[in-house]
Amino acid sequence: MKGNPIIIVGAGMGGLATALRLAHRGESVVVLEKTDQVGGRNRHVTVGDCQFDGGPTLLMMLDPFRKLFHDVGERLENHLEITLCDPSYRVFFRSGDRIEGTPNVAKMLGQIEKLCGREEAMRYPRLLGDLGELYRVSIPKFVERNFDSILDFVNPNSLAAVVQHGMLSNLARRMKRYVRDPRLQMLFTFQTMYLGLSPFQAPWVYATLTYMEYGEGIWYPRGGLTRIADVIHKLAMERGAQFRLDSAVQSITGNQVVLDSGETLQAKAVICNADLPYARRELQGKPPKRRWKHSCSAYLEFIDYAGDLPQLEHHNVFFGNNFHANLESIFDRHELPDDPAFYAAVSSKSDPEKAKPGHSNLFLLVPCPNLNRPWSEHDACTLRRTTYERLEYEVGFEEHRIRARKTTDPNSWEQLLNLDKGAAFGLSAHFNQSAFMRPNNIDRKSGVVYVGASTVPGNGLPMVLISADLAVERLERQGIIPAN
Repeated sequence: MKGNPIIIVGAGMGGLATALRLAHRGESVVVLEKTDQVGGRNRHVTVGDCQFDGGPTLLMMLDPFRKLFHDVGERLENHLEITLCDPSYRVFFRSGDRIEGTPNVAKMLGQIEKLCGREEAMRYPRLLGDLGELYRVSIPKFVERNFDSILDFVNPNSLAAVVQHGMLSNLARRMKRYVRDPRLQMLFTFQTMYLGLSPFQAPWVYATLTYMEYGEGIWYPRGGLTRIADVIHKLAMERGAQFRLDSAVQSITGNQVVLDSGETLQAKAVICNADLPYARRELQGKPPKRRWKHSCSAYLEFIDYAGDLPQLEHHNVFFGNNFHANLESIFDRHELPDDPAFYAAVSSKSDPEKAKPGHSNLFLLVPCPNLNRPWSEHDACTLRRTTYERLEYEVGFEEHRIRARKTTDPNSWEQLLNLDKGAAFGLSAHFNQSAFMRPNNIDRKSGVVYVGASTVPGNGLPMVLISADLAVERLERQGIIPAN
């Protein structure tokens, strides 16, 4: 290897995508990963005779994925067999009502009319149209770009777009202008929970998530979302990138990286895919200058379930009696909700190889407070009891059919993946940590570049892939690599 390589600390999706981009351009790349597999949160989990995605389970906003493959001379569909999930998910309300989210507008109109009446249904096309325009304006202007100062944000065109689309208004309140039924308000705002953010604390611009679901749909890659990480890893290695697993990093000082083993590596440049708050404090010895706000955490259960659960779709959402109170418990009071909303997935319904015949791979995700409050086994038992009781009532779940189970809790997120405060989604994406106000992806003094969910542009797999693109652009601006 000629000269020092570009070292990437962490093989999460951001680190993988950055490694692939750089290796394709002929750069020497070494990726150091603390754990025994690549993918970060998007990791393989096996429980009993079932296989699971260990973190993200929803594939939306395909453009960043297609762009990554295109930029390295590949075609996404040549490597991944992707199918549309229709319905996207089944929603269970406490009232006993159900609705199935779908990008099929005719089906949505029929369901809304049946659930809420014709007048409410007639409001839906306007909502979807406005969300589509919001999406088309906000993504290129405020997501797919690096910000160096507020001046990059405050210009006539950008400010006009912000005002025209009410981007900074409150999401939950603004949604009431479009739909009046509380069930629909929940249905079209809960998506910010994918970012660990309450819709009651989110700006309207995050309604783009709702458009991703209802305008473009939710997709599934055969083999699971972990298949995406595996393919990117393989393509990066084919282009010469080296991956060193079980190689935890102790410190980063400028272009020098020291491993826990004591080994010292010199780099042409360092890109850090470790969670940004952890990286700055523990790896660089730089406590934050301001107090960052973290996302909520998540309690997960991976269950090998003997039998079928015919009333569940691949993806399912369960709402409690009081959605607002649920979120206030998590985000404001840092308490477990009494009647939690949660997500359930059975990917073996789309991908039978994920479970042995006669079994279901049941995945449960319950949003919960981060480690601003201590987590205990009692908390896990409480959430397990409430979710099992709801599943038993709604879909005939029987606890005695569990053949194997594994859990992930706030402590696990912190210990395994170095996620600060066990915040499963990284730093919060609320207004004061969005766009140019989000922690920058470059440390001006050391030159270290950051990639991942806690830097720009934000949380979620599509954003992390965009983050990788922006990180490479940073190296170009520094003159470390030639402009493409």
